[in-house]
Amino acid sequence: MGKGGKSRYVPMVGKVKADMINYIQNARLMLMNKQVHDRLIVGIKGKGLSGQGMYDVLKRLRKRANLNKQFGLHTLRHTIATHLLAQGMSLEQIAKFLGHSSLESTQIYTHINVKSL
Repeated sequence: MGKGGKSRYVPMVGKVKADMINYIQNARLMLMNKQVHDRLIVGIKGKGLSGQGMYDVLKRLRKRANLNKQFGLHTLRHTIATHLLAQGMSLEQIAKFLGHSSLESTQIYTHINVKSL
């Protein structure tokens, strides 16, 4: 769930879906070690990761991948919206995908070069 209790969609290919199911049914339960909370992603100590915790994980992954460009979790939302628009998805569909109730909010996320169209 995102801001305002809105559903968030996460597209994934078959292998990622299989890995996520395995994580939920096996690894997450082991990590939680009888702790109870509603966080999907948990850390090594079984506690749910906050936004800052997720950002810290992303920073470590960026470093491991030798990516010098600085970006955060919110940048990924901007990026997917931009790619979806560039591939021909309508702004209305992108707004629904992102959980926006206003097209103005969605337009902020869609940074594309008009020449590329």
